[in-house]
Amino acid sequence: MRILLAFLIFFSFNAISATPPNCSVNGAFNGKLFELSVVTSFNGNYNFEFCYDKTSYLISEYSEVISVKRPLRTTVKHDSKAELDSNTALIIKDLYRAVQATIKTDDSRGMDGSTWCFKPKNGSTYSETCLWSPYSNTERRNLTDLVTLGNKLFEISNFESVQQ
Repeated sequence: MRILLAFLIFFSFNAISATPPNCSVNGAFNGKLFELSVVTSFNGNYNFEFCYDKTSYLISEYSEVISVKRPLRTTVKHDSKAELDSNTALIIKDLYRAVQATIKTDDSRGMDGSTWCFKPKNGSTYSETCLWSPYSNTERRNLTDLVTLGNKLFEISNFESVQQ
């Protein structure tokens, strides 16, 4: 009987600790607060989702098409989910708020480089702002907060930062 009880207690704690991240799009102050997509010319695509709650997570994805020979298309894909400590979650949340307050579209374009699309939560909906290569004239374009946020997300995800 004691073995059965110990077994049940072990699995109940395991089930509680394995709770999925709250990435709800319906909450005003929690759930998925933002998404940042970075599409590069030559180095694949990155997608980050910040899910904020009692336990916060950064969900990251990297994908790159490495072959388009017919009939098969080969894509490399890497997904990760990082549980964040409360200090890191607050740093990201503060950066998200700073970017949300300062981001604006501009007319900068180029032949190559990356395109960063920031989708912040506005109440219960999302808006989207896409910018070409935020590393180009960062301060003049008022994109310092976006670049800082992006660098932090790349660091947490253990992806190499895209300096294009």
